Amino acid sequence: MIKLGQFLKAVALITVFSLLTRALGFAFRIYLSWELGAEMLGIYQVAMSVVGVLLMLVSSGLPLALSKMTAIYQTKNDQRSIDRATTATLVVSLALSAVLCLLIFVFDTPLEKIFADSRTVLIILTLLPSVIFSAIYSSFRGTLWGKKNYFIVGLSEFIEQIMRIAFFFVLAYFVGNKMSGGVVAGLSLSIACVFSALVVVVYYFCKGNRLGNPHSEYRKLLRSATPVTGVRVATSALQPIIAIVIPMQLVLAGMSSESALAEFGIAVGMTMPLLFVPSMLVGSVAMVLLPELSSQVEQKNKDAVFAQIDMAFTFSIFVSMCIIPLYMGMWRDIGLFVYNNERAGLYLLYSAWLMIPLALSNISSTVLNALSMEGKSFVNYFIGAVVLIVVILTMTRTLGISSLIIGTGACMLISSVLNILLIKKRINAKVNVLKKTIVMALFAAPSYLLTRFCFNIFDAFCPKFFALAFGSVCGAACFVVLCIVFRVVNVKVLFMEFSKPKRAAAPPEISSPHLHVCGESPAAADTGTTSK
Repeated sequence: MIKLGQFLKAVALITVFSLLTRALGFAFRIYLSWELGAEMLGIYQVAMSVVGVLLMLVSSGLPLALSKMTAIYQTKNDQRSIDRATTATLVVSLALSAVLCLLIFVFDTPLEKIFADSRTVLIILTLLPSVIFSAIYSSFRGTLWGKKNYFIVGLSEFIEQIMRIAFFFVLAYFVGNKMSGGVVAGLSLSIACVFSALVVVVYYFCKGNRLGNPHSEYRKLLRSATPVTGVRVATSALQPIIAIVIPMQLVLAGMSSESALAEFGIAVGMTMPLLFVPSMLVGSVAMVLLPELSSQVEQKNKDAVFAQIDMAFTFSIFVSMCIIPLYMGMWRDIGLFVYNNERAGLYLLYSAWLMIPLALSNISSTVLNALSMEGKSFVNYFIGAVVLIVVILTMTRTLGISSLIIGTGACMLISSVLNILLIKKRINAKVNVLKKTIVMALFAAPSYLLTRFCFNIFDAFCPKFFALAFGSVCGAACFVVLCIVFRVVNVKVLFMEFSKPKRAAAPPEISSPHLHVCGESPAAADTGTTSK
């Protein structure tokens, strides 16, 4: 009987918090779509896309690099280096956030001329405190993440979501008539970030952690964080570009400004959140994978590295492909039930396939980060981003919002394929992503038919919610059973225990710059052949 390993336990813990947090966030987003309306939701989404760039600069690459450094120092029982790395991250992120917020204040007037609606800048200003407190939060979160204190990390994010919703209702009740809904939403997010920062700071020091002299850690931190931040910032930087270019192109194609913003709000504010449902599970795996994989690479445990990477890719494809037939089978009714908007469901039908490249991009980037190949991951993403911009600029006038779907898919697919090729070369092992995706896609076809059939039966005499739930359960169950029966998903791999190698035996070695079996040359490792 195979024991439930620490890896899967951590994934389960993070998934529970992620489900709770995302469920609250998803419900709140639905409420916002009703409360703000399509036009104001589009304006708020534009403001969030701008602030998202600032948040990525201070809270993406730095905490990720810190978690990786913490995991490595933890294997050496080097607490002083962990304290120094935490302090270095805090100094850099706070300084960077202060400069970014100052620039927004200084150039607020020119920004008003860039956006189609001047209210966008006011919402951006209300969101700026979230940048400062996210810098503090992410610095301490990185250390807790690297030490595998997943409970407090998940709890802090859950508290942030609760505070955001609570303060939105409080502000809307007392001052809502004096503020636009977008401003209230921005202020509530900023206040919530204060609470999440307080939670991790208090926990950090209560656990006996300290701050240290950061000078020796700046170079290591920045060397690891810069390419990761580049990828994340490029991702976020695309959002305001897209938010400006697509409505502009739609207006040039003959739409009114209000209709263009509403169309953008439906696609990005309503449909896109549904596409990130698998990320609740895939993101949990990625979060646990980074410190775990970094530790195994540091200890040169080749077998554990191979097993974790294979499990992560298999799981990400499995989760995404399980949801696709549900969306495609009930798209119209999902759009009407969730948002009372059929076009949101129509875009869901067209874009459901995006969940696969989105999941693969998430996992492959995490693996490359753990393998200290952050720079190459950035190059791969940049190539995909160029394709996205070209597609949007050349196809939006003729295809409308569909150009965003095509461009996003091409971007994620190209970067994922390039990432996987690098991983295969580095670890000298086959990563059978294409084969598993094709087989699972074949299983998705009968799952789609069963989803549609079961939904139609129950929709005739049940409330819409129960019909959607029954159709989803039947379709998902069909897909899972097919994957298990035909052994596409190895349940033993998903439940295996990723234990550390015994010190009494010499572990299989992983050397730099290539992972290869002890005794093989780097040249042999490059061939990609392995007994995995």
